[in-house]
Amino acid sequence: MEGMERALEKALAGEGYFAFLGVLLVRGPDAFSFLQGQATRDLRRLSGPAGTLFLNHRGQIEEAATLFPHPEGFLLAPWGSLEGLKSRLERYIVFDQVELVELPLYRLFRADGREEVGESGEGAYPLELYPLYTLLKGLPLLSDIRGELPQSVGLLHLVDYGKGCYVGQEIMARTEGKEVHHHLVGLRALGPGTEVPLELYWQGRKVGEAKRLLPTPFGFLGLAVVRKEVPFGAELEGKGGRFLLEPLPFKEATWSGRRSSA
Repeated sequence: MEGMERALEKALAGEGYFAFLGVLLVRGPDAFSFLQGQATRDLRRLSGPAGTLFLNHRGQIEEAATLFPHPEGFLLAPWGSLEGLKSRLERYIVFDQVELVELPLYRLFRADGREEVGESGEGAYPLELYPLYTLLKGLPLLSDIRGELPQSVGLLHLVDYGKGCYVGQEIMARTEGKEVHHHLVGLRALGPGTEVPLELYWQGRKVGEAKRLLPTPFGFLGLAVVRKEVPFGAELEGKGGRFLLEPLPFKEATWSGRRSSA
């Protein structure tokens, strides 16, 4: 445990990296037009690694990946599973001359926010540390955001408006500039942890859903999508548990190795 806490402290300070095996190469004569019609990012503006979302026709997030330019087309490093991302793209290949090739490369996610593709993950932090690191930093996993609108989970910066048609674009165009009612927030459990997802209630009415709860050196913390009118510091209830609503990232994201006194 002491070794993991030391690794967590270093990662929160921006040192080191995480490595995820499996990258998808999208190549072929129609690689650009196909991917341009699927991803929320405008490939014409791509000059380096960029996060992108893959939506359904209701504008909800299905998959997410980091997109890299490649001499043969484009590389996609999934935020979830390689199989899930590949399956999502294959559903939309009809007459497109596109090939999806699985490569044994690594998505290297550096703790300072930079990303790259590498041939080895040697020296990376243990993968079991990643959910805890992202939780404290307020970075959602794919499992936290799947089924949500990008603007409800703080990922509107991954949507390039004006790029033309792509799956989910019509909904994004309709909601451009409009206020959304939910946002991604932090939860601090006031008792033992419970299973997620779970519905959250405030003043007797449902106001959101907890997406992730984890034991940390600072107690049980989590991420949730909650209505914006609920103020930070409010006490929410769900499945017999009680939670304080907090802004992201958590204050412990600047951890210096000392446990919280709370």
